Amino acid sequence: MDTEPLQSIDVAIVGAGVAGATTARALARWRLNVVVLEAGNDVACGATRANSGIVHAGYDPLPGTLKARFNAAGSKLFPQWADELGFSYVRNGSLVLAFSDEELASIRRLVARAAENGVEGVRELDAAEVRALEPHASPHVRGGLLAETGAICDPYEVALFSAEQAALHGTAFRFNERVVSVERLAAGSPSSARYLLSTSTGARYAARAVVNAAGVFADELNNAVSAHRLRIAARRGEYCLYDSEYGPLFSHTVFQAPSSAGKGVLVTPTVHGNLLVGPNAVEQASKTDLSTSAEGLRFVLDAAKKTWPDAGARGMIANFAGLRASNADGDDFVIGEPDDAPGFFNIACFDSPGLTSAPAVAEHVAQAVAEQLGAEANGEFQASRERCKPFAERDEAERARAIEADPRWGHIVCRCCEVTEAEIVAALHAPLPVLSLDALKWRTRAMMGRCHGGFCSPEIARIVARETGVAPDVLDKRLPGSPVVAASRPDYAELARKGERSEAQDAERERAHVYDVAVAGGGAAGIAAAQAAAQQGARVLLLDREEKLGGILKQCVHNGFGLHRFGVELTGPEYAQREIDALADAGSVDVLAGASVTSVDPGRPDDGAPLTVHAVDARGAHAIAARAVVLATGSRERGLGALNLAGSRPSGVFSAGSAQNFMNLQGCLPGRRAVILGSGDIGLIMARRLASQGAEVVGVHELMPHPSGLRRNVVQCLDDFGIPLHLSSTVTRLEGEGRLSAVYVSQVDPETIQVIPGTEQRIACDTLLLSVGLVPENEVAKSAGVGLDPVTGGARVDNRLATDVPGVFACGNALHVHDLVDHASQEGERAGAAAAAYARQAASGASAARDAHVAVPVMAGEDVRYVVPQSIDAATPPDEKLMLSLRVARTVNEPRFVVEGIDEAGRVRELKRAKTMIAVPAEMVLVVLPAGAAAGCSAVRVRVEGRDEAARVADETGMAGGGAD
Repeated sequence: MDTEPLQSIDVAIVGAGVAGATTARALARWRLNVVVLEAGNDVACGATRANSGIVHAGYDPLPGTLKARFNAAGSKLFPQWADELGFSYVRNGSLVLAFSDEELASIRRLVARAAENGVEGVRELDAAEVRALEPHASPHVRGGLLAETGAICDPYEVALFSAEQAALHGTAFRFNERVVSVERLAAGSPSSARYLLSTSTGARYAARAVVNAAGVFADELNNAVSAHRLRIAARRGEYCLYDSEYGPLFSHTVFQAPSSAGKGVLVTPTVHGNLLVGPNAVEQASKTDLSTSAEGLRFVLDAAKKTWPDAGARGMIANFAGLRASNADGDDFVIGEPDDAPGFFNIACFDSPGLTSAPAVAEHVAQAVAEQLGAEANGEFQASRERCKPFAERDEAERARAIEADPRWGHIVCRCCEVTEAEIVAALHAPLPVLSLDALKWRTRAMMGRCHGGFCSPEIARIVARETGVAPDVLDKRLPGSPVVAASRPDYAELARKGERSEAQDAERERAHVYDVAVAGGGAAGIAAAQAAAQQGARVLLLDREEKLGGILKQCVHNGFGLHRFGVELTGPEYAQREIDALADAGSVDVLAGASVTSVDPGRPDDGAPLTVHAVDARGAHAIAARAVVLATGSRERGLGALNLAGSRPSGVFSAGSAQNFMNLQGCLPGRRAVILGSGDIGLIMARRLASQGAEVVGVHELMPHPSGLRRNVVQCLDDFGIPLHLSSTVTRLEGEGRLSAVYVSQVDPETIQVIPGTEQRIACDTLLLSVGLVPENEVAKSAGVGLDPVTGGARVDNRLATDVPGVFACGNALHVHDLVDHASQEGERAGAAAAAYARQAASGASAARDAHVAVPVMAGEDVRYVVPQSIDAATPPDEKLMLSLRVARTVNEPRFVVEGIDEAGRVRELKRAKTMIAVPAEMVLVVLPAGAAAGCSAVRVRVEGRDEAARVADETGMAGGGAD
């Protein structure tokens, strides 16, 4: 390439991690021409992005070291920097746990060391004091150390907000510019420059001073200009991140006392409400490989059990690894100028407690640079930065004011983390460019929740294209060369701009003061519930987060819907339109489209006060009163994080539903050579869809010894297209730095469901689709205090689909996952009718709406995984039908479903026996009997009798499984 013109600058900062970004912010206090050169495409691409987020108190470093000095100073500065910049920071305190005499002695040494380092608020605790502070900690704890000044932060925010403030004060940031050489300049060079830096783009910079904050590569830059050689060892640390419902289990950052066995791992809440465990420490030769390993993740979880006995894969939403730049020839930071390289300032070997030390080191280095260059103070420097409060942290009044100023605040794009369109747009137009989808994730937290972007990543890609003109086949997911999809239509960005949301949505509609029934969710179950409630004479409000009703059906362009409900085979959009048309005919239903329900406040049954549904849309924040609420909020797909797969984090990994959205609604091709993990129905259908569009589907791998989807879909989507189905097989590892290049699959023992060692095979591919199950989406249910079933993940309900919160009903996939939408609609009708009846009684003041009824529990017996409902109202009229929905735990040939009643004396009598040709876990079974059959029972149990048969024999029968009655 042509040589770029030489640019003369005052200071070149190499690296935009927390060290480089905080130094840039500190240098903004002087009048200097500063350029930050970053090899990655964002701030914090290295160790800063993947660490524990701990602000250490300072009791651990060896007294007299740079680590001890800057740790203590940085810990004291952190609250000030947090106030000025607005990054997330919580002083939650640190605990160090001891489990043996050796570790108790280690605790006492740390207490003494804290005093030497000048760290206050550190004291020893006995076992009872530890357990009082952390009741979920291991009962084997013998004692501990409490450091009151320990804290947690968001490391990415520290770097980003520091960098943005520096940019606002004139600092230039150059991303994707790796420094490939640095050399000393002879005396008398232009502008008194001492160093010449050349980058991977061909740019050249003559700098009067250099700040070397290059992380694991800092030794290479130092060794190019100084005889005082550095050797940095890259140490991989692996972590497991848990869902926010696990965050409250621990309030402190909990360490394990150092012993002869090592330092152990930590368990800590994060500032965003998750729970984090890790890291290990594995030295590796590569300075770029951020792959996790199965061995490392196992070590982290096993080690975490010492502190938290319940640590395991349940509740996990992500694993990741970071590299620490450790000093291979010691255990201390390298800060400042080598004596033979004046003007070259190292912030090197900056491992733990580097994050904590960063503000203090930044101010120290910036002061030294300014003094050496004779810089004048910048009188225009503003220490404080106005922070835009995230939507998720705002109360209802704050939300209403924000939406009034900009309706995009009312459009929640990421439902897991409640991130709005306004926040995404603001990030796209912030002082530093957004060059990848992950950069947007880190800046807004969109796609960082439990579904990992399964819901929102297609819509976010559309917003990016609308705002920037960058289509998803050009937009990188994380690293350069990691496009979100393989191909998108040429006019994608133009269509995205044309499809911009309308702000006018029936703003003048007059609404009832109190609705009889409010339905949350406008998919098949929600529409049916609203229609049924209206037919009972109820005044109904249907709320849906999408602009158009229909839910997931809008993207299901394949046929197979409606055979049970309408007697004809329809596509998903056709089925949805029939339901929408019927809803319009029903009348008495107000529809609030584009409105996200955020929570439900339970009413006061004692005095008949209604429930309150909280929602936001482009018109503002709403508090809607309703006598009854039906939760039809649907389900979400299990994401990659829940699988705890080892490997890197490349693009090309999709949930089957998000790939379906990209293909069917946005005209994109996710990939050209795909592997599908899981044989759920959406995965099977997407195998056919990809094949029909010319992509190669190498195979479908299913963990279980039987398919998870309907047998007709196995035949029509796989067999008819020659796509192999591998049962008892799973993906164990991902390969690829940018785009996915291969997956590794292993065989699984069908009895233990454990991977069989030595069976791993590599399959080259650029796409992995995950069809590993659906989970009821019940955040709104939790907000109302609804009790959830640990097996189904949905609400526990009685035969009228009433939850344990008076006036709240549940149906559809929010209650339990359905394999046929026809059944979800049928269930919605039952919930809507029951909600209308409840509302009618509540409006009349009848005590029946509020009195506690006797509940007869319904139990899952032998070979039954679950039964819905979980109880029967003993007051149900005897001629009313009981509809029991169930799934078997294994494939059963010629099953007999036996419904049994158990009386108070424990005597068992048969209430009903139903049969079918075959039952498989993938297909729901419905058993219907009159309520009078259960009269006098204290409990009802459903079990299965049948012959064990191989899945192959079951498939050969070719008979339908569900619908026993």
